[in-house]
Amino acid sequence: MRMIHAALPAIAAAAIAAACTGDATRSIVEVQKPDTVTVHDTIRIGNTSVTFDQMERLGNPLVSEVFVEKREHGHFNASQPGEDVAQFRDDIARFITGVAGRDPAYANAVAAALTPDMLVVRTDKVGGGPYGPNVGWLTYVLDPANGYGGRKLQGDDVVDKGLAVIFGNALGNNNNVSPGLVTDNVDANDHAHGAAFPYLAPPN
Repeated sequence: MRMIHAALPAIAAAAIAAACTGDATRSIVEVQKPDTVTVHDTIRIGNTSVTFDQMERLGNPLVSEVFVEKREHGHFNASQPGEDVAQFRDDIARFITGVAGRDPAYANAVAAALTPDMLVVRTDKVGGGPYGPNVGWLTYVLDPANGYGGRKLQGDDVVDKGLAVIFGNALGNNNNVSPGLVTDNVDANDHAHGAAFPYLAPPN
């Protein structure tokens, strides 16, 4: 069985650039400001140094916005995935027990699933193409027999998936579920996404 863990990059473009050049020259500097922390990631592309500022971490969605206390959002967004277990896993479990009212064992299991230091892609599973049913956030957890993992550009309703895990029985736990909280009732964008990069929907 083959399994590839595709690391969650601080900045996707930065990671791609580094992979293409093969140049491992990197420097990360944290600058403390009154209410924020900014991570500057500098990468050599040929003879040029390119610097990116890490502002958000959305490769693993909803973790900061839902589970982490507001005062910790800046810390989370400036940190690296490898720090999540030590820094934020207890926040996630506390949210699930305190807000969702689930039992500690379930909360700890969900917290573990939401704090991988890598985005899991199961190449031994059949993905069914870029929009296939087996591809998408948490599919390797929600459907371990078939889930390919990764993220879809379209049709990957991560909010409903997250809510179904937190408040529902998506993982097979029927204890203290809250059926009215398992969806945000937003099933589609009001404008179709573009078919080419950067895939943005047209503005209103």
